[in-house]
Amino acid sequence: MLGDMMLQNPHTNTPLSQVLDRLRNAAARDFDQACPIPPEVNHSSEFHQHEQQAVFQQEWICVGREDEIPAAGDFLTHEIAAVPVLVVRQSDHQIRAFVNACAHRFACLVPQASGSAKRFTCRYHAWSYDCAGELLRAPHMEMKAGFDPTQHRLRGLQLDCWEGFIYVTLAEQPRSQLNDVLAPLREQVVGRYDMACYQTLLRETMEWDANWKNLIENFIESYHVPVAHGKTFAQHKKAPADYVCGEDSDHYCYHRAAQAETTGLGAAHPANNRLAGEWRRMMIDFCVFPNHLVTLMPDYLWYISVQPLGTERMRATWGLAVPPEVMADVSDEDRDAYVAEFRRYLIVANDEDKALVEALHRGSSSPLLPQGTYHPIERNLWQFMRYLAGRCQ
Repeated sequence: MLGDMMLQNPHTNTPLSQVLDRLRNAAARDFDQACPIPPEVNHSSEFHQHEQQAVFQQEWICVGREDEIPAAGDFLTHEIAAVPVLVVRQSDHQIRAFVNACAHRFACLVPQASGSAKRFTCRYHAWSYDCAGELLRAPHMEMKAGFDPTQHRLRGLQLDCWEGFIYVTLAEQPRSQLNDVLAPLREQVVGRYDMACYQTLLRETMEWDANWKNLIENFIESYHVPVAHGKTFAQHKKAPADYVCGEDSDHYCYHRAAQAETTGLGAAHPANNRLAGEWRRMMIDFCVFPNHLVTLMPDYLWYISVQPLGTERMRATWGLAVPPEVMADVSDEDRDAYVAEFRRYLIVANDEDKALVEALHRGSSSPLLPQGTYHPIERNLWQFMRYLAGRCQ
């Protein structure tokens, strides 16, 4: 069976040097002459290991939203490049991140996806830590001569926040400062929405049989929306000619389009005083490289943080957030039903995309493929490929 799989997908064993050459050459083309990302980039086992080190161990990765952990002791967990991450709100209201592993023998400390705690106690040997990662108790370790609890704390990670989102990096010396490199995106485009004020209602995960980059590429182009999203996003009736792709950047990409309707889903609430003109009905799809995806609307945002699980599978954490003026119209009695209906809508949208993303992965495994090309509103895919080539040298 394994031999048959290798015959069916010759890209799996492509050497890293060859993948990098093909990626570099593809990214060097001007957009008008560009072809899709080489298939080896999504299927090569050596390249997968390389991008884990060159991208996911170096970049800022979105792990959730600030309002998901509003009180001291509130926490959430995530994973970045096989490193389990614990993010905790502190008593001074700051947020800190740690490797989610006990300082004794590295058992995963917190198994829950989220919650609240005054201390974290390892299930293995009952070592306990406070929310700042300091060791509070290590049973019977007085039997070890010279044991100093202050030298055994949770390993810290660098954390920063941008527009209400929490980002963590595994790098001890990040190659960039998050808020500096994303300042143009905030100042020119998304800042007017004030995403930090949006209230998070959902946090869920999903796993698909595809490479993580297949989902990134699917999300950052809307050429497929009129065809693929008949039950959801196509109802906004935006034509391909309505989309505008943003400026080239080494850190993000985006495209936007205004819908015709000035009321209803996708339009600003009458009490929204942040947006004016066409921005009151403007949709923005953006990606903070490498893997943070956001559909931003005047009345809601949908975000996804994508994680590789090898070349053939990916996990995505996704969430929904809604601005306060919209939530003010939802009574306490109706809240659960409101969230459940929105959840159903986004799950339908995910299901519409899942078939396409998995088909893209399967199709690109072929040993024989046409040259391929991009539609003008797929410029974001070319930008992402250029970003990847730059990071994976």
